[in-house]
Amino acid sequence: MNEVLTILKKKKIQFFFLFYILMLLPMFSPVAQNLTLLDKLAVFLVCGLLFAAISTLSLFISSKAEKIIYSILLAISIIPGAIYLAYLLFAHVLLEQNSVTSLFETNPEESKEFVAYYLSLWVIAGVILYAAIPIVMICTMKSFKSLSVKKYKFIFVLSILVIISIVGINRVSRSVYFVNFYKTFISYKLRTTYEKKTIKARQSENYEVSVIRQDTIPHVIVVVVGESLNKHHMSLYGYPRETNPLLSQYGDSLMVYQDVVAPQVHTIPVIRSILSMSDIEHPENFTHKPSLYELFNRAGYGTYLITNQEYSEDCKSSYDILLTLAKKKYNLAPYKQHDDIVLPVLDTILKEPQKNKLILIHLIGNHMAYEFRYPKEYIVFNNKKDGLVGDAPYRDDKAKKAIDKYDNSVLYNDFIISSIIQTLKDLPCHDAAMVYFSDHGEELYDYREFAGHAYEKVSPPMCEIPFMVWMSPMYRKFRSDLVFDKSRKYSTEDFIYSISDLAGISYRDYDDTRSLFSSGFEPRQRYVGEKKYEAIKGRFESQ
Repeated sequence: MNEVLTILKKKKIQFFFLFYILMLLPMFSPVAQNLTLLDKLAVFLVCGLLFAAISTLSLFISSKAEKIIYSILLAISIIPGAIYLAYLLFAHVLLEQNSVTSLFETNPEESKEFVAYYLSLWVIAGVILYAAIPIVMICTMKSFKSLSVKKYKFIFVLSILVIISIVGINRVSRSVYFVNFYKTFISYKLRTTYEKKTIKARQSENYEVSVIRQDTIPHVIVVVVGESLNKHHMSLYGYPRETNPLLSQYGDSLMVYQDVVAPQVHTIPVIRSILSMSDIEHPENFTHKPSLYELFNRAGYGTYLITNQEYSEDCKSSYDILLTLAKKKYNLAPYKQHDDIVLPVLDTILKEPQKNKLILIHLIGNHMAYEFRYPKEYIVFNNKKDGLVGDAPYRDDKAKKAIDKYDNSVLYNDFIISSIIQTLKDLPCHDAAMVYFSDHGEELYDYREFAGHAYEKVSPPMCEIPFMVWMSPMYRKFRSDLVFDKSRKYSTEDFIYSISDLAGISYRDYDDTRSLFSSGFEPRQRYVGEKKYEAIKGRFESQ
């Protein structure tokens, strides 16, 4: 045992290296606002055990092999470590499973804009320093004689068993950031591969969809999905700045719903939810039940996708497989233009002879960085002139300027949505309807020094979303059976049932109690991810 203690005393750099790689994040975990005290203790304990096991195991390997192993450990941990640590220090939260998955699907353009918003010389210097310190430690490690496995067999075997247990047990391995990162990546790849295969295979299966309300007049249904729009920054919802001068002119013909919640605060899980029958209780419905485009294809509709967000026929994102099912697709994201790029494409589609059409438009909307979301003629708001951005301890001049930019993007979005409605209004002899909602909301220095959306920091502005419906007089008359109660408590998790009801299509899995427009609508418990919306709301109302 004296031999073990002697080597332990001499391998200070090696142990400091392991401590740096394995224990630095747990040491900062007390600042994570999304972890309970028990969670923080679990992270520290699990990482501490892994540190002790690897440190002990290193006593049995040669110095050359040790350097190689530590170099590999550094290579696989440095990127996840930088991401986790930066997120922890900037947002004061530890990344959770949903957010880790979202990292694998975020498109490069979106990532660049996010980095540009938060990037500074201090951040760059910090990342370089974070990576440089362990490299220097590996280069300065000295050689030592290794222990005999035969002589200390119990310690050797025990160390291996501890490592295998920590890495192998999912609930335990989540506490080790880089193990969780790569296991989540592998799980994500396996899941998406299975989803692509299953969804493609089910296209040949028999699934009857009927149109229960036949009409000789063509139907046009446009679904517009916005991005990161905070309803509390819309004058339609009482915001003091006039951010909706055009939409407000529609009066009662535009139905503005007051209590609608998104099922998540990140785009990808939201789009997966609204396009499918998947929900918190039945996630398997994503592969087991038909999706939005599949239903409308079988109902005889011409189905279209116009997107100004990254989209790939190769299914780089986990919702792309559902979008590929549209009969015609227009990917405008590569042009890197503002959202008005969708308007001429919509005009072209509406001129096609197809009788009934379902058109899904996915906007870049109000996504960070806000100043990239509108042309220069929409630089309108200035807090120093109008005094409409209130003072708060967490809202400095930079924050107020960010709010000005965000409100400019809301004003521009008002123009886009109004233009779509006007285009539908001008259609001759058509039943037309438009539904607009944002995928999720956005926090803008509402409670703290933070702008953006993050599941770990979820707040009401992130999940409370605008939801609007416009219908032509002809369509309203045709669907007089529909109920438009703007105060209903609703989640867009149930959107597939609502749009089916609006279109008048029926199928065996349709649930009338989940349609926002049905007389049989029944309010359900609303979740944001795995968190109850009412609990989120209550936590912030008590502040």
